[in-house]
Formats: sequence, C-alpha cells, structure tokens
Amino acid sequence: MMSATDAATGALGALALIAAGTGPALRRRRETLEAAAAAAVATGALILGGADGVLAGVALVLGAAAAARYAHAVFLATRDGPARLFATFERESQAKGRFLPRTLVDRLGRDFADVALGDRATAPMTVLFADIRDSTALTEQLSSEDAFVLIADFFARSARVVRDHRGSVDKYLGDGYMALFPRCVEDALDAALALQAAVAELNGEGLGPPIEVGIGLHTGPVTFGTVGDARHIDTTVVSDTVNTAKRLEGISKRMGIPVVATRDVLAAVRDPARYGGRPLGPQSVRGKREPVEVIAVEAVSDARHIAPVRTPAPAKQT
Repeated sequence: MMSATDAATGALGALALIAAGTGPALRRRRETLEAAAAAAVATGALILGGADGVLAGVALVLGAAAAARYAHAVFLATRDGPARLFATFERESQAKGRFLPRTLVDRLGRDFADVALGDRATAPMTVLFADIRDSTALTEQLSSEDAFVLIADFFARSARVVRDHRGSVDKYLGDGYMALFPRCVEDALDAALALQAAVAELNGEGLGPPIEVGIGLHTGPVTFGTVGDARHIDTTVVSDTVNTAKRLEGISKRMGIPVVATRDVLAAVRDPARYGGRPLGPQSVRGKREPVEVIAVEAVSDARHIAPVRTPAPAKQT
C-alpha cells in the first residue's frame, strides 16, 4: 500500500512538472518557476529524508510554499486574463479605426471589432470631393519627398477639419480625397469653407508653393459597406451621389471656383441665410443625361456673413 510519504512525494513531483510546464501559458513564468523549484526541492527532501527528521519538515514547508506560489500565479493569470483580452480587442479596434471610416462603421451599426466582410447599408449622406489643383506642376517644383510632405500636411489638416464637422474621410485619392457627412448638409458646407481657410493657413506657412483646392458637394442616398477578402478588408461607397460629387469637383477645377455644390445641397439647408453664393446654372455632367444645377459657394471665413443664395427653380418640362 502506498504510504503518505510516497503520495506526498508524487504530488510534489507532479506539482514541480506542472508549474514548470504552464509558466509560458499563464504568462507568469517567474512565479511558476519559483513554485516548480520549491516543489522539486521538497520532493528531493522527502526522497532523502523519508517521513522522519529535519528533511521531512523542510519538505513540508517547501511543499506548502510551492503550492501557495503556484496557486497565486494561477489566480493572477485568471484575474488578468479578461483585462488582457479587453486590451487586445481595444488594440484591434483602434487599428481598424485607423483604416475604416468611423462614419461608415457607425452607420453599419457595428463596433470596429465586429465589422465583417460584406456588411452594407444604404443611407442619405452628403459627399465631399476635394482635390489639389495642378498637382503635376507641384511635383515639378518640388522633390518627390517635399511634395509628399506638403500633401501629407494638407491631408492631416483636412482630416481634422472633416472630423470637427462630424464627417470622416473615406478615401485618399492621390492628391485628393472623398469625405462623407451623414448628419446634415450643413456639416459638409461648413467643412468645405473651413477647408479653404485651412488651405490659406497652410499657404501662409510657406511649406512649399501655394496650393489651390477645388471642392465639389452633392447629397443623396449612398450604399456603403465592406469589401475585400479575409486578409484585407476595406470600405467602399457606391451611388450616383458619389459620382455626381466627383464630377462637381471637376467643374470646380474647370471654372476656377473653390467650392461648388448642387442645388440639392443648398435646398436641404435648414437656415438658408447661413450660406450664399452664385448660381452657375445648369452644367453638363459626364454620365448624367440631364444638366445639373450648380451653385458656387463663397469660401469665406465666417459662413454667417455669406449673402443668402437663391437657388433656381427646376426648368419646366416642355
């Protein structure tokens, strides 16, 4: 029959092996190695001293210390586990947040950690396209590195302006970008005017040759969602609203006007006295059969001082 000493020796030996082996998994290597060492010494004391003498007492003390130390390591690992798991999710969420627009993720009804491939939704939004004019000439005047620094500075300022007006940049497109404003058209209009002020500030700092930025705005329904594959996920926006806003940015460039918007944008403003500009009349837009009524919005520092714009009524069908 197995004696108590044999049982204790086997238990302590097993504890020594378990503690040594589980250290990496528990992420408590030092504590578990200390427990393993104490259990191993206690096992040796029992083997050498049997059930009697000083070595048995030493084995008892070391065995109890080893068991307590290992139990404490397990407790700490269990207690810290949820915190580490939460921290991991938080890091992943922050990483996704740097690449997925907050505006779209919120509209999908998801947290960043829950975004899945193929998620999509349709909602009304105001789309803003901004583009640096004559960027080719800019790269001719500057080295590629200096041009990159200037454009990156412009993008950083633009992103802050867009966020401050409750929007988010959806795509960077070479020397321009697309931003989305889901709340109201005023957010996009205010951002467009603030962006022109930010460009003037950038030019005043003399980081490079002065730049001009054209902005086009349109509002309407958009379908947005996630695309890609398991290794790379991105968002995209598909709608005629997006295409029209992009074409208006081209009209801004062609006519040399800083900010242009469709009549639909100005018609949706709740307080028309806040904005103003010049009606440019119907403009041909590539991809659309009918001309689009376009308004030039004056890029002034205080939108409240812009004279109200009178949007032309739609032409009667004959």
